[in-house]
Amino acid sequence: RIKGARYVDMDDICAKGPIRNPKNLPHMMPDKELFAAAMDAFEISNDDHVIVYGKEGAVFTARTWFLFQQCGHDQSKLHLMQGSMEEWIERGGPVEEKPTTVINADELDLAKPTKYQARDPPNIIDMRGILDVVQEEESIHTSEIILDARGSTFAKAHMPGAINIPYRSLVTDEDLLKFRPRAELQQVFRDAGVDPVTDRKVILTCGSGVSVCLLWMSLEECGRNNTEGTLVYDG
Repeated sequence: RIKGARYVDMDDICAKGPIRNPKNLPHMMPDKELFAAAMDAFEISNDDHVIVYGKEGAVFTARTWFLFQQCGHDQSKLHLMQGSMEEWIERGGPVEEKPTTVINADELDLAKPTKYQARDPPNIIDMRGILDVVQEEESIHTSEIILDARGSTFAKAHMPGAINIPYRSLVTDEDLLKFRPRAELQQVFRDAGVDPVTDRKVILTCGSGVSVCLLWMSLEECGRNNTEGTLVYDG
């Protein structure tokens, strides 16, 4: 690992239990109390510059970036490394191999006041919100745009009116951890008939809430202000 790196397990720092996650779905967004407690355990402050990275093929790094962004970390101090840990090593980047401690969310004291100031994720839509959209056929065409980041499984079944923009079309052929240049991303959206900066509300979905985060970041790269009119289906 890169020197000083912390291991963030999105399947541990997530909503759990019958109240927060009754269907026991994987890596659901945590509430602010859990995220803040985890940041204190990691010794990460609101002022820290956070860089997210992963091993080759680890597309969940975008989800981890999205987790930090949604829970309130200053986006100007939050970055996603383009390229893998393997490439870092190939280029002579320093690493450390000594044992380290990995936190366990179940061992955190959520009643304890935290130094880190987090927020509950603001750009998340749940099952009830999605049903309100898809059950009103007219709204699909006039109000909201649903973008689905899945690959071949999209053809088998998808939400009514959803537009397929496979996450593989957003990254380079050589490296899943490198986004295509902005001009190419804009062309991907144009080819799908989507204006990235549309005033219409955009809802993003995929299979389990991971690859959809590549869509979120690609829209931002194309100039969209996601905080104002973009929601991610977390379910």
